[in-house]
Amino acid sequence: MRWTRVVVASGLMVTTAGLAPVARAAGATPGMWTETSYSSVFKDSGRSADARDDIRLDTAKNDYEAAQIVLRGPAAFTVNKIDFSPLTGSRDAIPASELSYNPVGYEYLNHNSVFGGNQPVYPTTRTAPGDFPDRLLNQPSVDVPANQTQSLWVRVHVPATAKGGVYRGRATVRTTNGNLSVPITVNARNVVIPPANKSEFTNVMWTNFLGLTSYDPGDGDTVKLFYGHDRYSPGWWQLIDNWADTMKKYRQNNLQLPLLNLLTDGGSKVDADGNYTFSFSRFDEVVQRFLDKGVVNRLEGFTGAGPQNRDHNSQYPRYLVEVTPKETGKQVPDYVWWDTPEAENWYKQFYPALRQHLADKGWLSMFWMHVGDEPGAGGDPGWFGVANKLRQYWPDVKIGDAVVNDLAARVAQSEDIVIPNLFTYTLNPAPFDAERAKGKPLWFYNCNIPVGNHLNRFIDQPEWSQRQTMWLAYGRGATGYLHWAYGNWQYKMDNQDVKGDGYIVRPDAVHNTVEASPRYESLRDGMEDWEVLNHLGKTNPGLAHDLATSLVQRSDKYSPDVNYMQRIRAIALDAAAGLPVAPKDLVRAASASSGDAAKAVDHNSSTAWQPASGTGTNWVQVDLGRQAQVDGIRLRWGSTYANKYRVLISYDGTKWAEAGQGTGDGADDFVGLNAKARYIRVEATSSSGGATPYQLLDFEVAGSQLAQQNLAGGKAYERTEPSSRFPDATKTEATDGVLGDDWGDGKSFGYELLNVGDSVHPVVTIDLGRAQAVGKVRVHAYEEYPDYRPDQLTVSTSTDGTNFTQRARLGSVNGASNIWYDVGFAPASARWVRVTFDKARTNDRNTGMFLDEIEAYGH
Repeated sequence: MRWTRVVVASGLMVTTAGLAPVARAAGATPGMWTETSYSSVFKDSGRSADARDDIRLDTAKNDYEAAQIVLRGPAAFTVNKIDFSPLTGSRDAIPASELSYNPVGYEYLNHNSVFGGNQPVYPTTRTAPGDFPDRLLNQPSVDVPANQTQSLWVRVHVPATAKGGVYRGRATVRTTNGNLSVPITVNARNVVIPPANKSEFTNVMWTNFLGLTSYDPGDGDTVKLFYGHDRYSPGWWQLIDNWADTMKKYRQNNLQLPLLNLLTDGGSKVDADGNYTFSFSRFDEVVQRFLDKGVVNRLEGFTGAGPQNRDHNSQYPRYLVEVTPKETGKQVPDYVWWDTPEAENWYKQFYPALRQHLADKGWLSMFWMHVGDEPGAGGDPGWFGVANKLRQYWPDVKIGDAVVNDLAARVAQSEDIVIPNLFTYTLNPAPFDAERAKGKPLWFYNCNIPVGNHLNRFIDQPEWSQRQTMWLAYGRGATGYLHWAYGNWQYKMDNQDVKGDGYIVRPDAVHNTVEASPRYESLRDGMEDWEVLNHLGKTNPGLAHDLATSLVQRSDKYSPDVNYMQRIRAIALDAAAGLPVAPKDLVRAASASSGDAAKAVDHNSSTAWQPASGTGTNWVQVDLGRQAQVDGIRLRWGSTYANKYRVLISYDGTKWAEAGQGTGDGADDFVGLNAKARYIRVEATSSSGGATPYQLLDFEVAGSQLAQQNLAGGKAYERTEPSSRFPDATKTEATDGVLGDDWGDGKSFGYELLNVGDSVHPVVTIDLGRAQAVGKVRVHAYEEYPDYRPDQLTVSTSTDGTNFTQRARLGSVNGASNIWYDVGFAPASARWVRVTFDKARTNDRNTGMFLDEIEAYGH
């Protein structure tokens, strides 16, 4: 069983249909609906076009998955609590204790995320200033003002021991204005996500909880400032325990250890002759606490070398190395030049002592060590010098440092864990992939950058952005993720250029713990998805890789369609659990250029379609019987396979459009499409066997038949002539069923605006072929740059092709993070549907407008 779920935080609020309140109190019962965890629900959000009245979740086992119950009413009310029933299945039950919730809170942003003053983030969920949903409040109740929207973040954890299957139960939202009952259905696949401390994926978050992460103490000790605890006091230890529990819940399995602070706290010191005495008592106490709780499987030795900055370094960019301070009790380390006798004295005493202690404790295999963050500033050779000294005194050390600049590739060759910034990796992945091919772990790193259209974790980015980063990680062979600020709360939000990069959780002194955020949930969701793909990859690496890359190809090239994200995720869950990834009844017939096409769709892997020759162009196609949403095709090959082919789609079997390309790997290919079509053709031009024909054992189509047929699908249209640079030469781009990504893929056509103040008003008129009822038009937004979207669009219809009646107008469409504009109106008889677009150039980024798919439906 599979469900489609999605997102858009816009539209008009409507009250719940078909759900009677459990009890009524004075005042109007608030309206209720549900949205997915992929959406951002604002204080003025209404029910989205894809909202539901229930919660439906696809999960693995030992998996957390969430949705949102959204409330809004004409009178003020208070949400007192949510009660959950157990979720029952045919063979098992999930106890109510495995369901939990948090009211969603808000963070005020004074501006949208921008790096360096001129590099914006796009698309954003909303234009700042304003309140953005980014808090998960640690309280059961929340007051909701009249005519304000309130989201309740509801999550289900499926125990690892639960039996696979479908579970059902209810959430009862108890408010002062009446209670509301929300059905919950969970489809739990029979695949177990390992606990984080047994995972092959490493989640690294830099934090100040245990001591300083840099030479700069800021305003003082973070825990003392925000919780009032002295280090190692009972309240401090209780906070650390609560934090460890949160880390475990959110799969944060790396423990960052500020070595010099912990050793100094234990009594480490240096005498006048430079003899160091190292005491590991506090270090051991902290590490053992986390190990006993089953939280971590990696220990991160955080000690620093680097140029610091000019305020702290009179010989900048010469490297300094931190050493145990001479002043008793001082938290900020002393610093010495990396290539001096004082530094050499430190290296030869500290590194062997640390290694021996780790070996004695049995922790050596878990430990990795920093030299200095983001090496290469100013071109000083200090990083390589310190790394050489570290290896001289600790030959089997594992070194890993985040890299971001021109020196990144060279540093990667010298470290044991390769950690490029995601922007650096996307710009030139080859040197880092080469190190990964040697057996080194590849981790991704985010800090301030990347911005633009890249995946990251800023507050004003879509909630799914962090989740999709983990799909990219799997597709590129990365097994870890590092981010610089788990909770650098001294870094005030108003002062952060890229919003939320300074922290992903917030302090909660009242409950002596941390307050999570939807971004923290998104990261965990992504890592759980990584585990599902990794499980599948143990037996079918080609399919797992193809599913990951069908969603995300690069950090700046990915599908922003949350419907598609969720459908591909459901396919991955099914595949990992050994279930079919495509419905057997979707394909109705098959044909081919030569050979017996039926053998590719007979659900019998012992038979195969084989063309007459392996050379030239050969094709095989399937007929789905009617229009369908096509998520992808799965091709399973025999001993020879097509190693170069393209996938074409069609509404009528006559006009074809290229929807994807593939290079067979000799086993199991999945080509993600996210298209609408009736016919799908695979056109191959090369065989792995040369002239020997390839063998296609199975041709499967993942997707589902459309409940409503797209009346505009494959239909002819007239349009205002586009720019010669961005043409629509075949006049098929707007109705061919293929969604465009960026202008470079040639799937959209465009209009240029040369000067500020210029405007364009292109018109697309689609001939539906006959008069029929039309009540909804969908326009696919240009995905990559919101600045290239229209400012306004108007829908009109006609029965004679001459006289048009305006049916609806949608304004302020520019800059939204959703990618479909849904325009609904009272159904009217029409043969022609006209969409008029308006766009004015107001700045140096609004240089044009691109148009893509237009669909029409009866209602």
